[in-house]
Amino acid sequence: MKKTILAVIELVALPFGIFIIFSLLTDGFGAHSIPIILSQSMIPVVTGFGLAIMMNAELMDFSMGARAVFAATIGGVMAQNYGMLGLIAGCFIGSMAAAVAMAVIYRLFHIPAMVISIGVLLIYEVLAAKMAGSSGYVKIPAELYKIGSYPMNIIIVVLAAVLFYILFYKMRIGSHITAVGNDEKMCKNLGINADRVKFIAITLTGIFCFFSAILTICYSGSITASTDMQTMSLVFKPIMCVILARHLRKLLDCMPLLIFIGGICITMIFNGFIAMGFGDALQDIILGLFLIVVLGSSAASSELKKMKMKRNAKKGITA
Repeated sequence: MKKTILAVIELVALPFGIFIIFSLLTDGFGAHSIPIILSQSMIPVVTGFGLAIMMNAELMDFSMGARAVFAATIGGVMAQNYGMLGLIAGCFIGSMAAAVAMAVIYRLFHIPAMVISIGVLLIYEVLAAKMAGSSGYVKIPAELYKIGSYPMNIIIVVLAAVLFYILFYKMRIGSHITAVGNDEKMCKNLGINADRVKFIAITLTGIFCFFSAILTICYSGSITASTDMQTMSLVFKPIMCVILARHLRKLLDCMPLLIFIGGICITMIFNGFIAMGFGDALQDIILGLFLIVVLGSSAASSELKKMKMKRNAKKGITA
């Protein structure tokens, strides 16, 4: 219990420390920035839940952003005729259909998931652009996008986090996904159908893509269709959230919480640099350095522990 409390304190210290640093560095960043940071973090966090499932199965996916935009476009079009029911149904149908299609392609052709995701990304970008029409975007009424605006978006992400926790920690499929990601060959020897597990893992991303689609279209009340692989940039922040979460896992094994903390930290860094007047290029450089420092310190700590264990083992042999 004491270790858990200390781990939680260490985890909270990371975003709190970043917040204090930027609050001291610029007057444009402070307590008034908290609602903005929370609101902007929700889409990367919920997208990160889907990517975490893929990455845990040792699969990489760059199509989550394109799939979310595609589903949000369907939801937006259906909302114009069927209101709230159309918005929710359209986002869900689009998300699940896109995920299942990707899973079927992977299962049938055994092409690496990363390659499939790029192909799927290009297809769904074009489909979304066609549905959006000549204007290039789909708008929904204000009374509809309130369901995904702040603070409702936080409630939606909490629901998604609970669902992710159940899938990841409490269901057999979560254990199988982790096992296949760790050692696929061993899983096959134990009778686990690795291809089936990966098929289910890709399909499950559709659930979190649905949440992402809802939050994306409700963030501004409209969705803009992008082409030329522009939606690929939508997965960079979520991937960073998951990478940071996986390295913080040594402190506390609760991936939904860790992905949330990762999302808050990364969004805070971006907003902090914007408040300081930094350009996009410099923001990306510093964010990259931040990740290198965090991941590098984690790797260094692991190596130091190994060296210490070797020294202790040698001392034991000498004695």
